[in-house]
Amino acid sequence: MSLTFLIILSIIQGITEFLPISSSAHLILIPFFNENPYQGRSFDVCLHFGCLLAVLYYLKKDLIFYMKNLFHYKNKSLSIMFIKLMLIGTIPVIIFGVFITLIKLDFGNAIILIGWTTLLFGVLLGLSDFKKITKKEINLKDAFLIGVFQALAIIPGVSRSGAVITAGRFLGYSRFNSSKFSLFLSIPVIISATIFELFQLYNNDEFIFTGEYLIGIILTFFIALITIMLFMNYIEKLSLKIFVLYRVLLGLIILCFVYLN
Repeated sequence: MSLTFLIILSIIQGITEFLPISSSAHLILIPFFNENPYQGRSFDVCLHFGCLLAVLYYLKKDLIFYMKNLFHYKNKSLSIMFIKLMLIGTIPVIIFGVFITLIKLDFGNAIILIGWTTLLFGVLLGLSDFKKITKKEINLKDAFLIGVFQALAIIPGVSRSGAVITAGRFLGYSRFNSSKFSLFLSIPVIISATIFELFQLYNNDEFIFTGEYLIGIILTFFIALITIMLFMNYIEKLSLKIFVLYRVLLGLIILCFVYLN
C-alpha cells in the first residue's frame, strides 16, 4: 500500500467515522473502485484507534466530570447513571458481534449489501428527522433501544453514528443530544472492537505495525477531531438532509454500478 493511498484512507476514516454515512462502507468502497488491494485489518485497527483518541479528546471535559463525581457523594448518581447508559447501549453490539463471530458470518466486500444498506438507512435517517423533539435526558429504556439499533451497524453500510442518531431522533431526542450520545457510545464500541481485532490478529500472527501506520493514526486523529467539532457545532443549525441526500445518491450509484455493469 502506497503512502498516498494510506493518507487518503486516513482522511476518509477521519471524516466518515462520526458522520452518519458509514466509515466501514467507505473503507471497502474506495479500494474496490480504485482497484487497490484491501489495506488489511491491522491498518483498520490503527485508523479506529486514531478515531478513539479524537473522541476521547473532544469529550475529555465530560469524561473527567463523570470520573470525578463518581467519588463524590453529592453527584455520584449522575456518574452511575452515565455508566449504566453506556453499558446498556453497548451490550447489544457486543452480543450481536459475538453471534456473528460464532456463526462465522463474513460480510467481506459485499458491495451489493453496502449499496442497499447505504440507501435504506439513509431513507430512515431522513424520516427520523421529521420527529418532533419531546425528550431531553436519555433514559435506560431508550438507551437499550438505541443500542439495539446501533448493533445493526456491524453490517457494512449501516453506519454506527447514523444508526444511533436515527434511533435517537425517532425516540424524540434532538439532533445534538442524539449525536452526542453517539459520540459517547463510540468509546466502548471502538475499544471493544479494537481489543477483539487485536486479539484475533495476535492469535493468527497477522498484526503489522509500521511507521506509515503511525502516520495514519495521527492523521486520522486530527481529521476526526476537526470533523467532530464542525459536526457538533452545526448539527442543530443544519438538518440531516445533506447526509440523507449523500447516502441515497451513493447507494443508487453503487446499485446501478452493480446491476448495470
